[in-house]
Amino acid sequence: MSRISRLSSEEREDLVAYLDGELDEHDSREMERTLAESPVARNEVEMLTRTFELLDVLEPPPASGEFTQRTLETVKQTEAHTPLRDQPWYRTVRRGVLASAWVAGLAVAAALGFVATRHWVADEAELLIEDLPVVEDLRIYREVESIEFLKELHKRRYLYDDTQDE
Repeated sequence: MSRISRLSSEEREDLVAYLDGELDEHDSREMERTLAESPVARNEVEMLTRTFELLDVLEPPPASGEFTQRTLETVKQTEAHTPLRDQPWYRTVRRGVLASAWVAGLAVAAALGFVATRHWVADEAELLIEDLPVVEDLRIYREVESIEFLKELHKRRYLYDDTQDE
């Protein structure tokens, strides 16, 4: 003769969940199998069903005014969600982001201005270096009376032409 064992607290919780319709399909099938095999489980179901029926007959106790007030305050706090822009830290963060954006924009503008002037505006020192041979011989060129005289010297090959050697 098999011994009848009592239900564990976990099995009893599953039984209550089964009666409430809260178990998934797999667990419901397992509970139905347990009920078919165990007279103790069937007895527990019968007792729980009677208890639930008695609870339905009883009138629920009235809630105190304090309980109602606390519940309503909790609901109001939950519903009274403050928008993001009304948060106290929002303005500080927004100002910081705007200031950072302005600083970044000014830094980019300064960098672009520096690069543009460095590459597109001629440097006077570079121009002098390019014209260094002319500047070195400037005292000789001052003695020349006219451009026609220089052209004549060049035609007769008295002047040395730097571009012919290259």
